[in-house]
Amino acid sequence: MGGTVKIFKKCAPNGRVYVYLGKREYVQCDGVTEPVQGIMYIQDWKDTLKGRKVYVQLVVTFRHGREEDETMGISFKKELIIDRTEPTQTGSNNGSENKLQQVLKDKLGEGAFPFTLKFPDLAPNSVLICSGDAEDVGPKSMGVSYEVRAHIAEREDDYVGKKGTIVSMGIRKSQFASVNPKVRSPTSTAEKGFIFGSGKVVLETSLDKDMYYHGEDIPVHLSIQNHSKKEVRAVNCTINQNCELSIIDVHYSCKVSSLDSQDGCPMQPGSSLNRTIVLKPLAQICQTSRGLCLDASLSKVTDETNLASSSLASNGENGNDLLGVIVSYSIKVRLTFGSMGGELETDLPFKLVHPRPGSEEMENLQKEKSTARSSEARRRMFQGQDSVIRESLKSSQEL
Repeated sequence: MGGTVKIFKKCAPNGRVYVYLGKREYVQCDGVTEPVQGIMYIQDWKDTLKGRKVYVQLVVTFRHGREEDETMGISFKKELIIDRTEPTQTGSNNGSENKLQQVLKDKLGEGAFPFTLKFPDLAPNSVLICSGDAEDVGPKSMGVSYEVRAHIAEREDDYVGKKGTIVSMGIRKSQFASVNPKVRSPTSTAEKGFIFGSGKVVLETSLDKDMYYHGEDIPVHLSIQNHSKKEVRAVNCTINQNCELSIIDVHYSCKVSSLDSQDGCPMQPGSSLNRTIVLKPLAQICQTSRGLCLDASLSKVTDETNLASSSLASNGENGNDLLGVIVSYSIKVRLTFGSMGGELETDLPFKLVHPRPGSEEMENLQKEKSTARSSEARRRMFQGQDSVIRESLKSSQEL
C-alpha cells in the first residue's frame, strides 16, 4: 500500500498558471539549506504563452513597519529577489528533478515546467514581529518572509509579469542547530563597590549549557558573596530577547520571562547565598507581545507559535554578516540594595533553538504549549468574570 503525499497548489487569477510544491518549510542545518523544488504548470500552454517566457523567483520581503502607517509615499517594506530561473519542459534542472517533480510532470503532461530555487548562504530565517498587544499574534505581517513567485513575462528583464498571471505562495525558512558534542557552560561574574563603605558584593551566574530548546526549563545558578556593609534586598532574574534589524540599524529588547525573588533576603553583610532559579521561555506565557519576534507560522489549524530561534552563523561564516532580523537571547540577573546602594547587574548570553521534528524535545514542546494554552484560557476566564455581587433591590431592602 502506498502512502499519501501532501502537495501544495496555488492558481493565478486567470486560472491558467499553477504552482505545485511538495512542502513549504525549508530547513538550514550544518550550513546547508534545502532547495525549493516544484512544478509550474501552464494550462493550454501553447495558447497561453504565445511566444512569451515563464519565470519563477524566490523573493524575500523585509517589513519593518505596519502597512496602514505608510503615508505620503513612505514605504516600510524592502523586497529582494534572491534567486530566479526560467524553467523549461526539457529538463531545466539538468536531470536533478526529485521524485515528486517527476510524478507531477508525468501526470500533468506537456504544460509542466520543473524548477529549482536555492537560498544563498546568508539568507535570514523567517521571523514575524508582533506589532501590538493583540491576543492573536499569528497573522502579523512585520518581519522577514519568503514566497515563491511565478509569472509570465514578455521580456527577460520583466521581473513583475503580466497582471493576472502571477502566482505567489508563501514558504518558511527555519534553522536547526547542528549536533555539537562540546557542551559549554557560560559563566558571568560582576562585582560592585560602594563609595561610602568598604567591601564589595560579588555576583556569579552560570548555566549548565549554552544551547536550550523552546519550552525547556533553564536553571540559572546564582552565587552571591556580600563582603560589604550593604543589604541585598531582592534578586531579579529575566530572560531578554534581543532583536537587531540590520537593514535599518535598530536594536531593541523584549522581556520573555521574569522572576522576582526575596528568598534568603535581606542578605546581611558578610553573608553568602547559593541558589538556582528556573525560568522557561515560551511564547504562550509571555506577558507582552509588542515587538516580540516569533518563528513564522504557515498553518492556520495547528499552533505553530514559537519564540524566534537564535540566529546562528554557519561554520566558517562571520556572525556580523547576518542579515534581516538577528535574534539573540540573554539572561539578566539584578541585585537590589538598600540605603541608596543602587543595583548590580550581569548578563549571560545563551542560544534558544527549535527542536528537530519527531524528536523527544519536540514532543515535550507540544505538551508545554498545550498546558500553557489551557492555563492562559483559565486565567482569562476568571478575569472576565464580574466580581460584583448582584442582587435584586427587593432582597437588599429586606435585609
